[in-house]
Amino acid sequence: MRTFKAVFAAPFLAGALLLFTGLAGCGEASEESAAEETGRPAEVKLQNWIAILNLMPGPGPASFYVTGEVELPASNYEARLVKRVPQGINPKVLMLDLVLEPLKVPGTQALEWRLVRYEEEAARGAGAPYEQIEIFYQGNRIKRIMDIKVAQ
Repeated sequence: MRTFKAVFAAPFLAGALLLFTGLAGCGEASEESAAEETGRPAEVKLQNWIAILNLMPGPGPASFYVTGEVELPASNYEARLVKRVPQGINPKVLMLDLVLEPLKVPGTQALEWRLVRYEEEAARGAGAPYEQIEIFYQGNRIKRIMDIKVAQ
């Protein structure tokens, strides 16, 4: 039985050694460059997306915001949502770009979920300013939100 374990443990240990020394990550760069060459976006994982029209009473104006989580490739990345320029032809569709940028600080290569948010002022009593939200990454739509919640 020990011989059986030793035979199958060697490949596993070699793979683990490559993973922990960082050599296993070499294939990732070629995948990213291949995605750039073909024009396909690198894969982006999203979760927990919601759009809310906030009409809660208070001293300030009403607000409309979109929030969600994005998986970042390393701890030294920043994620932002910015309004696309130009917007599309339908003013009831808000188009946002997801921007992922490496920061100029050291970080770990651990994948990390990070909250991202876009917010703008909204008029009280006018209803939701948008009927749907489209999130884009590298020019391709990666998320559509059709259900806008209203907080009153």
